[in-house]
Amino acid sequence: MRTPLRAAFRLAITGCLGLAAIAASASVGRAAEPEKMLPDSTLFFLKVKNVAELRESFEKADFGRLLADPALKPLKDDVAAKLAETNEQVKAKLGVTLGELLQLPQGTATVAVVGKPDAKIPVALLISADAGKNAAKMTEVMTKSTKQAEEANAKVGTETFKGLTLHIIQPPQDGDKPNPPLIWTNAESVFHIATDLDALKDVITHADGRTDSLASVDAFGKAMTKLGADSPVIWFLDINKSIKLVAQAGQAAQGGGGAAQNIEGMLQLTGINGLKAVGGNFAFNSGAFDSVSKVYFLAPAPTQGLLKMFLMPPTSLRPQPWVPANVASYQSLSWDLDKAYDALNDLVNQFQPGMLQLLQQNLVGPNGGEPLDLEKDVFGPIGDRLTIISDFKKPITENSQRLLFSAALEDTKKFEATLSKVIEIAGGTPAKRDFQGTTIYDFKLPDMPAPGAGAANNNPFKNGTVSVAVAKDSVFVASEPTLLESVLRGGGSALADSPDFQAVAKQIPAQSSTLTYAKADEQARVTYDMIKSGQFEEAFQANPNGPDPSKVFDRSKLPDFSVFAKYLSAGGGFGLMEDDGMTFTTFTLRKANP
Repeated sequence: MRTPLRAAFRLAITGCLGLAAIAASASVGRAAEPEKMLPDSTLFFLKVKNVAELRESFEKADFGRLLADPALKPLKDDVAAKLAETNEQVKAKLGVTLGELLQLPQGTATVAVVGKPDAKIPVALLISADAGKNAAKMTEVMTKSTKQAEEANAKVGTETFKGLTLHIIQPPQDGDKPNPPLIWTNAESVFHIATDLDALKDVITHADGRTDSLASVDAFGKAMTKLGADSPVIWFLDINKSIKLVAQAGQAAQGGGGAAQNIEGMLQLTGINGLKAVGGNFAFNSGAFDSVSKVYFLAPAPTQGLLKMFLMPPTSLRPQPWVPANVASYQSLSWDLDKAYDALNDLVNQFQPGMLQLLQQNLVGPNGGEPLDLEKDVFGPIGDRLTIISDFKKPITENSQRLLFSAALEDTKKFEATLSKVIEIAGGTPAKRDFQGTTIYDFKLPDMPAPGAGAANNNPFKNGTVSVAVAKDSVFVASEPTLLESVLRGGGSALADSPDFQAVAKQIPAQSSTLTYAKADEQARVTYDMIKSGQFEEAFQANPNGPDPSKVFDRSKLPDFSVFAKYLSAGGGFGLMEDDGMTFTTFTLRKANP
């Protein structure tokens, strides 16, 4: 009975949500915003301001316009034909097709996870969706879903609360493990689904809002101020409360003891408790952006322990002159490595005083000599900027990516001596060669295990060599010598002068903690070639239990890559560290009409 019951419940949940991936909430009688109805014990919260408007903005975004391109019609028709049987089954059970299910939610939508530390199941899932004009169809779907569950031996009943009919679906007991119920109700066009009866009643009771709500939580308020509570999609995770609940649940499972206190003590000792919460937002077709999102980590200063190791003061991170214009991606970040070492040393000393110093005594070469001093020899000569670039050897294939890592140097001569000492201590025997006055060290890597049958080899170090050089006030580490040679040779156009990069840079502040840039077309070409060549399909077929993409779409129906390229634009992002934490913004620019 377990398998059909699970299938029935999947149908029930699908019918309830329609848009399960972005499930939603609206208040009973719309008297209060969902965040003002939910309790302050809420661990996770996701809100779609208006599902219909989100769908409309997606259709106007580049990917939505791509799906509407006539060149994709053969592929879409093929997918529709393969899903026809599934659509018929869903239509027979729920009265709607998969496509119609996706159109049911119309207004505000939310998902919340609420902590219940004293319950057998310590969390409750609360989901609501405003079906708007589709309320009658949603009621039909919910009723049929409930019937499906009952036929799968679930116990179905109803209860009246605050004038609403609560439909309670309780699956059979699974051994000693409690199975949460599924409860649903609706007030006019607003549908609520929950896995805990008391949690649902609590929300209904506070339909007009409450003083001890999620909105009253300081961390939530700070996140919404940073992100904008009016964003089309917002989400929030209370890290402190989540960790505490996990610790308490673990302690209860072990029959008591001091596990929770030990975990909290360790978090405080390592400084991880300084990371209070994380939240984000997302939007399609907004201003100059085709898509834009933010992620905010709330970690008020002064940070301690591990968090103190990652101080990233804003600075100018425009591409260095040696970065070629034809790179596929560029990432650079500011990182105070001197303070990172101090924080690391302080943290280690809390557990074992003098451990780093003791470790250093063993960092000597086979011929003895002065041991390697981590602070003076490693952290000292390295500057406060790290960079990674990537490109693709032409023609672009799934195996042509090249990577190069760079760290700025404050003392080149000192680091050259450090590099020689590290090679000696490690017993390395790199091949040394001169390239236009710069010494390149080519390190032969040990043989790597071959990828599974049919899987693409995406290891950037698949050629078995890592090339290292010190030049241009930087140390370079490349996955392939040709990329390093290109950087050292110079003479070509620089990324900073590229029109594509400059368009992205206009959306990035002059000073930031991180900066990213990516050419979507080159990276997408790799995925396209894998699918078109059949390697993507072979990678899945190598796993007998894995899905078979050929049952979803026929790769021969894919149009030429130029069709996709018309809708792919450059993107980028930046991170900004401030006194209250770190905010990362990523975006793709709006593409001109193809």
